[in-house]
Amino acid sequence: MSEEHSKTLNWGELPLSYARTLSWISLVLILCTSLGISVVIANSARESLLRKQTDFALLLAENLNHQIYRRFTLPTMLVFGRIALRQPAQYERLDHIVLSVIHGWQLSSLRIYDLGSTVAYSMEKEELGNETLAGAAVRTALEGGAPEFEIISAIPMWKALFMVATLEPGSFVLRTTFPLRVEGRSGPETESDAQETSPTMGVLEFHQDITGDFKAVIAFQWLIVVTIMLSAAVLFTLLLVFIRRADRVLALRLAQNRALEEDLHMNERLASMGRVVASIAHEIRNPLGIIRSSAELLLRRPGQTDTRTSGILQAIYDEAIRLSQTVNDFLDYARPRRPRQDYVDLVQVLKQVLAFQEGHIERQGVQVELALQESLPVRGDKDLLYRAFYNIVLNALQAMEGVGNLRVSGRTHADGHVELALQDSGPGFDPQHLPRILDPFFTTKDSGTGLGLPIVNSIIISHGGAFRLENAAGGGAVARISLPGQENPPAV
Repeated sequence: MSEEHSKTLNWGELPLSYARTLSWISLVLILCTSLGISVVIANSARESLLRKQTDFALLLAENLNHQIYRRFTLPTMLVFGRIALRQPAQYERLDHIVLSVIHGWQLSSLRIYDLGSTVAYSMEKEELGNETLAGAAVRTALEGGAPEFEIISAIPMWKALFMVATLEPGSFVLRTTFPLRVEGRSGPETESDAQETSPTMGVLEFHQDITGDFKAVIAFQWLIVVTIMLSAAVLFTLLLVFIRRADRVLALRLAQNRALEEDLHMNERLASMGRVVASIAHEIRNPLGIIRSSAELLLRRPGQTDTRTSGILQAIYDEAIRLSQTVNDFLDYARPRRPRQDYVDLVQVLKQVLAFQEGHIERQGVQVELALQESLPVRGDKDLLYRAFYNIVLNALQAMEGVGNLRVSGRTHADGHVELALQDSGPGFDPQHLPRILDPFFTTKDSGTGLGLPIVNSIIISHGGAFRLENAAGGGAVARISLPGQENPPAV
């Protein structure tokens, strides 16, 4: 193979590896993109939940502020003149109002701090008068700050993703800090602005367990991740199918291109060989025929030559025949003739070949086994098919180099094709040589031309068939031939 041809093949292999690399790169991109999209969607869902919870908490805090001011602060100031939660009557009234407002909200704790950051009211009475519970958010609210919302979690969020089924109540708590203000008499449209400028009465702080909502968010997040990953897997599978299909189509086209290149080189060699053979055929054949006939004539004269001369004449005659066959091989391969389309029974052709080689077979001690149907009809050229089978049988006998077995089997398939198999008990083919065994001029014999089996292949292909060589499972070589069958014999 030429250097240019090798470069062409190497270049042709690049798209295949590129396609496989592209498929894996696409998988990584799809997974990364899908994971990023799922994280964005999940975070958006979590933010939406937090906004909903903070809106509900703000609504509850505003309602508590309103109810405490209208139902407790104003009446208490009118009746007692001042707020003193240490008095049981005032505390019980405030407690009744608070509990009626938060009923159904499932708050885990609620505190009201006075202006000195001391717990003035709590759902847990042991916390009353505690000055250490107020945090930075309470102090900010006392200074006139806005309401604050904070998520208090017992475990990290990333860990909660893998514990959604075992999350205990209280794992995620929303703490709301809201400044209690004096309500003015402004209209509804200016009520919020009025509250922001009203004096602060104290600070309301309550904790709401939102673990259940977080479970729903985490489950929704996993649903998003799984859905997107499955979609990505389907998309990648489709992409991989398309890439592999393109890979196969590209490989097929490359194989076709290689076959065309090989055919082109072969045609170039055949054209060159045909020109050379055509120019020297007559120059060789004529004197070669004279030499062969003269040697044969001298050999047939009994008593005219001594033993040494007879040996030389026999050698001349044998070599003349061999050279004549070599020239015929070159001519037959370079200028193959178009086969006739006659009715041919392959069983009869094979029996004629074996009968012609019977003497050789007996001298070598080869056992022939026939496993043929009664007839194997095909359309073709009997002479060409005879020569093809002759070459195969001759190669098998030469490969066994002595005692052996030759099995010839054949049958007609349901699709009408005739299949033949000629198996010998020789050493078989060298696996390294098997891919090139049908190449012209390739031979492992010292005296071979490398055209015998290529001529057989050319004859079978010209009949619309297929020729294949392989090693038998139990040893030896097998020549398999497939030819289009002939349904009906010609009318007599």
